Amino acid sequence: MIRVNLQPKVMIEAGEGFKMPLWPLILLTIVLAAGVLGVMYVTSDRISAAEAEIRDLDFKLRDFQKTLDAFEQAKAEKDYLQGKRDFVNSISSNQRQWVDFFDEVRAKIPKDVWLTKFEGERSGAYSLEGKTFSYSSIGFFMLQFNSIPYVTTVTLEQATAQKSGSKGGEAEAFAKSFKITGDMKLSAKDAKPEEEKKGAASAKASARRGAKDDSRNKNKKEDEISPEDL
Repeated sequence: MIRVNLQPKVMIEAGEGFKMPLWPLILLTIVLAAGVLGVMYVTSDRISAAEAEIRDLDFKLRDFQKTLDAFEQAKAEKDYLQGKRDFVNSISSNQRQWVDFFDEVRAKIPKDVWLTKFEGERSGAYSLEGKTFSYSSIGFFMLQFNSIPYVTTVTLEQATAQKSGSKGGEAEAFAKSFKITGDMKLSAKDAKPEEEKKGAASAKASARRGAKDDSRNKNKKEDEISPEDL
């Protein structure tokens, strides 16, 4: 028995469906793969460059840190040496000012006054003790001492009369012991010119009064004691 297919050929091809060739897909896949590989290569190259730059910056940062540490050490050493220098200069300056101060005291102390004790503190407070033969000399010495640029205040704490000797049971003379306290600053910048001028003027006036008292005391007999000397 013979069978003959009478349907058109076109209908048969339509029934089998449309078939796309494979080479476009393969080509597209290759292109996409090449693009991905290219992007990966470029990204990897950039990552490598960034990592190299990071390593270079790390090296530079370490070198900079060493330089910074050296700078900090040098700065600390500089501050230490500067503080040591300032300390030495302050000691030298302080000693020089003390020398100047005592030179001023020696130059302005009256001839009939002598000091027996002097104490000074870091705060500037001082106290001194001395002796003389008249109360006027004590006042004159206070004026002279107050005229020293380093001295700011002078206060008489006490003044007492003491027997200095005897002859035949009678007192020959009375020594006047005194104690003065106050404040001082060992810096010539702290001196006040106006107060210094006032002190000089008062010193001159007291000197005149002291000279009169001394001339009067010389005329007294050795065995006599006036009420003014007590």
